[in-house]
This record gives sequence, C-alpha cells and structure tokens, in this order.
Amino acid sequence: MTTYHVQFNNTQQQLKSNQELLHILLDDAEDMLREQPDEEYAPWLSAVVDKILENFVDQAQIEEDGNYLEHVLEQYPTWHSQIQHLQDEHQLLEGQLRDIAQRISGEAASGGITRECRRQLKDWIAWYRNHQHREIRLVQEAFVLEVGQGE
Repeated sequence: MTTYHVQFNNTQQQLKSNQELLHILLDDAEDMLREQPDEEYAPWLSAVVDKILENFVDQAQIEEDGNYLEHVLEQYPTWHSQIQHLQDEHQLLEGQLRDIAQRISGEAASGGITRECRRQLKDWIAWYRNHQHREIRLVQEAFVLEVGQGE
C-alpha cells in the first residue's frame, strides 16, 4: 500500500467519525425545526447550530490536511472542474452557515428565532446533504475506476 493510500485511509477514518457526529447534529436540528418553538427552543437550536459549524469546520480541516481530493485530481485531471466546484461550494456552505449561526445566536438572545431563519437553516441542511452526496460519489467513482484498472 502506498503512502498516499495510508494517508487517504487515515483521512477517511477521521472523516467518518466527524461525519457521523455531523449527521446526528443535522438530524437533531431537523427534528428541532419541525417542533413548535417554546422558551427552551432558541438556546438549544443555537447550541446545536454552533456545534454543527464547529464540526463542519473540523471536517474541512481534515479534508485539507489529508489532501482528500488531491489523489482523485492526480488520477483524473479532467475532473478538475468538478473538484473545484465542490471546493468552492464548501466555502460557500461554510460562509452561509456562519451567517445563519450568527443570526440564530442573535435571535435566540432576543427571545425567538424567526421562521425565515429557520427556513434558511433547513435549506442549508438540504444543500449540505446534497453536496456531501456528490463529494462521496466522486470519491467512490474514482476508487472504482482505480480498482478496475488493477491498482
């Protein structure tokens, strides 16, 4: 096994743990968004969103440190635009989540979270899940092609 494959496997294991927690947090946030808000709702949703943001940033760092998509790009340089799109989208997701977290925190401090803010969080979660699905599919496709070529 090459040094890259060892590093990639380590990165995959770290990402798996991170993503499992992130998906639990996203499921919790979605459950909360379906609930009728009460006096405890706003601080709890704010705390969950802050944890989602922290976890999301950690995920990006793990991917960056492990050169997560670099090997795919080396093997399939024609996929550059797909990889660049995913990386750009990741930055947009982070920026939007930071804005949402800040807005939720401010609204929670003033007593309640608006429907618009809740809708934005719901939309962000759907966008993230779609992004994650496309990223995983790209990595899996590269792996299948690599195995099929007899590496």
